[in-house]
Amino acid sequence: MSKTTIGLPQWAQWLYARPGAAPLLLALQDECDEDVLLLLLTIWLWLQRCALPAPQWQALHLQQAAWRDAVILPAREARRGLAGDPQSQALYQIAKQAEVEAELSQLARLAVWLERSELTAAGLQQCLAAGCIGQMDGRRAELVEQLALCLERQLSSLQ
Repeated sequence: MSKTTIGLPQWAQWLYARPGAAPLLLALQDECDEDVLLLLLTIWLWLQRCALPAPQWQALHLQQAAWRDAVILPAREARRGLAGDPQSQALYQIAKQAEVEAELSQLARLAVWLERSELTAAGLQQCLAAGCIGQMDGRRAELVEQLALCLERQLSSLQ
């Protein structure tokens, strides 16, 4: 399936650093309880002109939820718990790095999972909607639309 020259974790780090992308992804995470890793995966798939059929998305959501609940969320809670304590900044940085490493590790696992998956064709908004955990309405729909526009701007600037 690899049509890009870098792996999913490296690409996700690149995208996250693009202007406007991180705030929208974090808003979807914090305001709408979306899984940023699944959203990054959907964008990755779209760039390769691919999508997962609905049954595979359901399986992937379950697999990702188990990792998120067991590994990523505890690391995130630890980091957030240390954020306001000036005496714990060194520990905060360690917790932050642990959270990032857990996310990058899971992105690598997701990339391997994709190699064994049946893919179809889809557009960006369709991919983003499929990757979302909740209903595509209200604030979630607004943020996904803003993210799609941000991504399209970023990608058109590369051409």
